[in-house]
Amino acid sequence: MVYLQSGLLSVGLVLVMLAYGGYWRRTEDGRGLLLFWQRRLALSSTEFRIQRAGLALLWLAVALRFAQAFWHW
Repeated sequence: MVYLQSGLLSVGLVLVMLAYGGYWRRTEDGRGLLLFWQRRLALSSTEFRIQRAGLALLWLAVALRFAQAFWHW
């Protein structure tokens, strides 16, 4: 179970970084990446899908961690 959680976290983080890397290569807007809370990121549809898939995997890994702690697997 620990390997699954670590794998999901790793893959999710890589996907999010790939989406942000694609944005950076396309726009060369490093300030937009650093100030992401100001909604300066205008991700393309592909970058958006990759980012959402990565975030979903990150959330799933966190949910598995909580479930493991709750039920003591």
